[in-house]
Amino acid sequence: MAETQALEKTLTLHQLRAFRAVAEQLSFSAAAHELSISQPSVSYQVKELEQALGITLVDRLGKRVRLTEAGQLLYDYARRTLSLLDEAALVMEQMRGIERGTLRVGGSTTVGIYVIPLALGAFKRRHPGLSVSLEVGGRDVLQERLRRGMIDIGVLSPPIADPDLISTPFMDDELVMVVPRGHRLAGRRGLTLRDFEGESFLMREPGSGTRLAVETVARQAGVRLHVSMELGSNGAIKHAVEAGLGVAVLSSHAIELERKDGGLVVVDIEGFPIRRPWCIVHLRRRRLPVAVESFIEFLRSRAWDTRR
Repeated sequence: MAETQALEKTLTLHQLRAFRAVAEQLSFSAAAHELSISQPSVSYQVKELEQALGITLVDRLGKRVRLTEAGQLLYDYARRTLSLLDEAALVMEQMRGIERGTLRVGGSTTVGIYVIPLALGAFKRRHPGLSVSLEVGGRDVLQERLRRGMIDIGVLSPPIADPDLISTPFMDDELVMVVPRGHRLAGRRGLTLRDFEGESFLMREPGSGTRLAVETVARQAGVRLHVSMELGSNGAIKHAVEAGLGVAVLSSHAIELERKDGGLVVVDIEGFPIRRPWCIVHLRRRRLPVAVESFIEFLRSRAWDTRR
């Protein structure tokens, strides 16, 4: 008993959280990024934990990290302990209610930039006391952050092939073919994807939802697309198309301003627009806070969408 009480005085939750992050990431720098603290702070917390326990938990192999046998055992206990504490915090948040709760949303690039901010803004106006955050990123990254409990929900395009996650469609995205003003095919009707076989396509990186959808349609049509440039954002692609560097397939949500100004022209092409659902995704085993459940219902209601 005395030994346990002495350990309680030296062991802290900060140490356990830092150790859990290192154990899962197998990297001090990645753990620091996950916890939004400095790498020296993570190293210090883990070192303090090792000194409190009197045993080495982590083998430091340059930039690489490997758990010792003791580290593997402690990780299991730390994970379960912190999971219970997080669950207790969730129950307390439920008792506080939505006006004092938190809402952490993740969105893949297009929906995260052009759609979710509208919904979050409207929801925040209804519940000004709610703490809200939005993270925009790639599908794989957001799914991992959902699994780790670092965000409450994600809004992503399918497929979501993960048995730990529940995915519910809530609205459709429309992907359209755009060309610059004055392009030889602008204004023509009855086009097919084969008419664009010789064009330079500007696309997002491999693995993006939009690119996957376009490649699927091209494959079904038996058309080989020439990808001349890969760009990391929809904004960069829009500017490149306007500059005459090629054509692109983009979400109709992403080109509203450029379409009104005439810088981008949507062409009439067979098989377009490509419609794909955006899905609300969350952990299957997690009990959702009141604020998160309310926001999911608000999203699905489309009451925030003034463009309908």
